[in-house]
Amino acid sequence: MGQGFDRHLFALRYLANSKGQALHSLYTDPAYTAINHNILSTSTLTSPAVSLGGFAPVVPDGFGVGYGVHDDWIGCNVSSYPARNVHEFLQCVHKSLEDIFTVLEGKPLS
Repeated sequence: MGQGFDRHLFALRYLANSKGQALHSLYTDPAYTAINHNILSTSTLTSPAVSLGGFAPVVPDGFGVGYGVHDDWIGCNVSSYPARNVHEFLQCVHKSLEDIFTVLEGKPLS
């Protein structure tokens, strides 16, 4: 429910930089740096107008995940920089979805 506050702060920083203005001390605070290191960057791509899409990682040690949830299938497209193991990440996504479907079917997790 942040309603895009991070985008607003990004825009204010961008405008200050583009006008040569000094940045507010918030932008040099270690907490601000930490909350802007997004390892998992996602975007919903569920639309009749979109049949395939992707989303890029926003930090070198991150993943970009474009995903779609439809009536009869769920899909995702994951990207990363070479330093990350995207195959291992996808195995974890697959296992998580299997677990969710198992629980929704009323079966015990193994």
